[in-house]
Order: sequence, then structure tokens, then C-alpha cells
Amino acid sequence: MSGWKITLFGKFNVYHDETRLTRFDTRPVQELFGYLLLFQPQPQPRESVIETLWGDLSAGKARKKLRQTLWRLQSTLAEQTNSYGPELLIDNDWIQLVLPQNFWLDTEEFENIFNAVNGKRISELSTSDLNKMQYAVEIYKGDLLEGWYADWCLFERERFQIMQLTLLDKLAQACELQHQYDLGLTYAMELLRHDQAYERAHYLLMRLHALSGNRTQALHQYARCVTALREELDVEPSERTKQLYEQIRSDKLQPPLILEEKVAFQSTAKTSLSTVLKHLEEVSMTLSRLEHQIKEEIVTFERAPSSRGAETLWMETQKRHG
Repeated sequence: MSGWKITLFGKFNVYHDETRLTRFDTRPVQELFGYLLLFQPQPQPRESVIETLWGDLSAGKARKKLRQTLWRLQSTLAEQTNSYGPELLIDNDWIQLVLPQNFWLDTEEFENIFNAVNGKRISELSTSDLNKMQYAVEIYKGDLLEGWYADWCLFERERFQIMQLTLLDKLAQACELQHQYDLGLTYAMELLRHDQAYERAHYLLMRLHALSGNRTQALHQYARCVTALREELDVEPSERTKQLYEQIRSDKLQPPLILEEKVAFQSTAKTSLSTVLKHLEEVSMTLSRLEHQIKEEIVTFERAPSSRGAETLWMETQKRHG
């Protein structure tokens, strides 16, 4: 991939034209660059940057630290390439990072995909949505800026973790809906890797194991769920999880709820269509009978011998039709 590529998931890395740039390895430069990358394209107040990155220093030392780090970052960006690259816009009050078009940032790519599918029900996800979600969870190579422990970084790390868990959860459910149980198990186990006491992951694994025909493994998964919740949170599984366990144990697991809704909707649609068709057939038969009667009346009038005979026939017709 030509151009600029930066990864913030896992280890901080900067590449230009597929070559890793080592001048970004100093921690102050990394921290300032990483912070501006995460919050671009919005300009950042200088005082906010100082407080966030060097709030433990005195005001004078923190401002000096910012000036020195900005100079080093500008110099590093300028030295790495002759082509148009990231640019720092600086004034007395604000700092802004402007990125070129040939720039790829894993966190930005990931968040754009998450925002595109967030809020959609599983049944509303298109094939394109699912492909993008699979791509997103693949570029999540590790938690945000692993090894960094500043407060601002911890908050952002947790935010991205929640997004990753949400995507994995949706993918596991989508795999169940499409009967791709083995792939769904992969996503559900990845959920559990992030948090052994994440009950939702145990629930999905139980369903996927059972639906794939492995009831024994599904029951073992429930036992692991009970142990993890007791050891880490000192709680019991929810009633929903217990009900799923009983359904699996008694071999009465229900099909996916989404499928049930879909079938119910199709059944209702078919019933409504059948009713409409039957009504239209009845109307058609009634019109056919009326047409036949009208033709008979016309023939009768045409055969009448005189106007008086026609008048008599007309009166008889009126009596017949009320």
C-alpha cells in the first residue's frame, strides 16, 4: 500500500510507502501524534493538549514540553518524505492535524465501519455490511496503543473495546442466522477472549454449539459460564441463560428468534394474499353473472314484436330485479 499507513491498534507504527518510519519511536512524539490522530479532524485547544498529555508538570514546563514536541513532530514529518504528508496547523490557541488523501489509519477505518452498521438489526445487515464488519474485526490487531496507560488513552481504549465486542456479537448472531455455525463460534470465542466473564459470549457459544449438533459442548459451555461468573463477579447466570441451558439439556432448543419473526411475517403475508385473491375471484364471478344476465335481457328486448311488448318485458324485468 503506497502512501501513509498508521496503526494504533496494538503497537504504534507509522509506515510510508510500506517502509516503517523509526523516527516516530520517541514516546513524546508518539503520544502527541497519536492523540492528534485520534481526535482529528477537529482542532485541539493548546491548553487541553497540555493538560491531557503533561498535566502532571508545572504550567511553564508543560508549555515548554508542548513546544519542543511540536517542533520534533513537525521536523519528523518533514524529513520522512518529499510527497505531501500529514501537516500540523499551529497557532497561539489551537493545534490541528491535517491528513492527506493517501492516508490510512486503522482506528478511523474501524470506527467508520462501526458507525455505518451500529443501530442496525441483524436482519437489516446487507452482505456488504457483513463483509465490512469482518474486515473491521480483522484490523483490530490488539487493544488501542497497548502499553500506554495515560487516562485519555485508557478511556479511548475502552471505547474501542466496546465497539469491537459489539461487532463480534453482531457477526456471531449473523452467522447463526445464516447457519454458519463454525464461523459464528470463532467470533463468539473471540468475544470470550476479551472477557472470560462476558455472559453474552457464553450464551452465544451455547446456542452455536447446540445448533451445530454438539449438545455436550453446549452444556460444558454453560458450566464454564457458571464458574467464570462466580469467580470473577460472584453472581449466578441470568434467567435467560438458565432457560437456554434447560432447553439444550432437554433437547428443545428453539430456532433463532429472527428466523421465527421472518417466518411469521411470511406466513402473515401469504394469508393476507390468499384472502385478497379469494375476494377478487368472488368479485370476478359476480361480474360474470351480471354480464350474462345483461346479455340475456338485450336479446329478449331485440326479439320483442312491438313497443308494447317491449314495455311489458321491461316491467317484468324490473319486477325480477326488485
